[in-house]
Amino acid sequence: MATFQVGKDFQTPEHAGADGFQVDTLIDDNGTDVTDRINIGIIFRDDEHLKGYLSTIFGIPASQIEIVEL
Repeated sequence: MATFQVGKDFQTPEHAGADGFQVDTLIDDNGTDVTDRINIGIIFRDDEHLKGYLSTIFGIPASQIEIVEL
């Protein structure tokens, strides 16, 4: 299981008239800030959408990803 700590920004999408959140901080299970490996402009509908994206970026099955909010 890979655990990612996620800082979620709900305000920016809301101001743009969108539903969801953007990731402003992403920390892997080693405590390493890996925010620079993702596109912070993507608006995610929910955690499942985010897990699918992280699966593609990090090569980990989405079912093996756990999201913990910062």
